[in-house]
Amino acid sequence: MKIAVIQTSSLPYEKAKINYFLSILRSKDVKLVVIGEYVLNLFFKELENMPISFIKQQSTHQVKLFRKLASRYNITIITPLVMVKKDKIYKVVVKFSPKSTRFYYQQLFMPYSHWNEKSFFTSKTNKPMVFKLENFTIGVLTGFESHFDEFWQFFRKKRVDLVVVPSVGTFNSKKRWEKLLSTQAFLNSCYVLRANRVGAFEDWKFYGDSFLANPDGDIIEKLTNKEELLIVDIDKKEVKNAKKEWGFIPLRKDLDMDIFKG
Repeated sequence: MKIAVIQTSSLPYEKAKINYFLSILRSKDVKLVVIGEYVLNLFFKELENMPISFIKQQSTHQVKLFRKLASRYNITIITPLVMVKKDKIYKVVVKFSPKSTRFYYQQLFMPYSHWNEKSFFTSKTNKPMVFKLENFTIGVLTGFESHFDEFWQFFRKKRVDLVVVPSVGTFNSKKRWEKLLSTQAFLNSCYVLRANRVGAFEDWKFYGDSFLANPDGDIIEKLTNKEELLIVDIDKKEVKNAKKEWGFIPLRKDLDMDIFKG
């Protein structure tokens, strides 16, 4: 199955560019495309100073637009959005498919003084998103939540073949992200597709480096720090072979979980 990343800067109201990218992906028979965090909305530090009515208007526009785009190009689009409901602000990841729309509400947020999403967004308990496409089981994970093993445990139980991670990496985190996600790909015998954005906010530089890690933990394709597309093939046989070769998942059943209690 062909999957892709649209690596771009913020496109809060840009139609022409997204149509251009999607037309290319349709010509390549891509079935799934992932877009990074804070691409369809302004960046978090900008949203902090925006009226809530503006944020709501922006996201309402994007939901209507991407529902149409998924149908028009016959493609499934995974993208984060900032949404407003009853004057509460949520950070969600949306799956726009040709026939339906599904939302996952982010539950854990960065609490840091320079980037305090925890004080800005409302948390909502819900199960991580898992869905079927072609013969693949796909999980969706936000960038910050990918640091917590509980989400990966959930995906293991669901026998996920591919985890997509929309993110917004900046500063000097490039190597850390590569190590984190390639290790999880190896330990969970699955593909991991990381979608990052490019561009800048003041002196904050978003470095791109979107990539695909295979079930052996190797980063087999990645982008640079420019606006571009990543189009890659994934193979269900590679997932099955990794699970059989390493046997991590069945071996976990041999653990005596009682020794971890207390």
